[in-house]
Amino acid sequence: MTLFDPIISGIVFGLILSVMVGPLFFTLIQTSLQEGFKAGSHFALGAMLSDATYIMLGYFFASKLNLTGDSKTIFGICGGILLVLFGVYQYFKKVKLAEMDKKEKAIHARYTLQGFVLNAANPAVLLFWLSVLGQVKLKVRYETIHEVLFFSCCLISVFSSDLLKAYGAHKIKKILKPIVLTWINRIAGLILFGYGFWMIGKAIGWWAVQS
Repeated sequence: MTLFDPIISGIVFGLILSVMVGPLFFTLIQTSLQEGFKAGSHFALGAMLSDATYIMLGYFFASKLNLTGDSKTIFGICGGILLVLFGVYQYFKKVKLAEMDKKEKAIHARYTLQGFVLNAANPAVLLFWLSVLGQVKLKVRYETIHEVLFFSCCLISVFSSDLLKAYGAHKIKKILKPIVLTWINRIAGLILFGYGFWMIGKAIGWWAVQS
């Protein structure tokens, strides 16, 4: 087994992940539009660090993680509440064009923290990486170095794609009017709120009862 296979597999898998649209995607675009490329890049960095943390947790503590029963319910409810709160904040957040390009505003670590928390709040992210880890472990020819290369290339690929999204959003913001940016805020907020509410309902069992 050469090192070439896990590198290519990780890059391809990362590119596939990068085209998936979810709450994180909309918040990344909204942050880059309103706050600038640096803020968007910090947000993307936070999301990548969150993914890396989940991968390491899954790799070293998979046998000890209890994601069933009451633990899964509590995790789902807490994550859902966080997403709902993020959604409310985004919906009512005002667009201030005068602050959009200030360097001291764009480089705050709070965007990294926001990306980390928003990504980590979604239990599906942990479950997803655990499932990927399980598939990688099934590759009998993969040794530790191959697994490290696969996940490293995957994360770098996703992060690079997020940087391109943030840069593109930053460029087109110059042609957007404040009212458009305001509605982008509201749409992103509604998506986060709806996803969080759905997550809470799924954890409690509302949707299972209705079906």
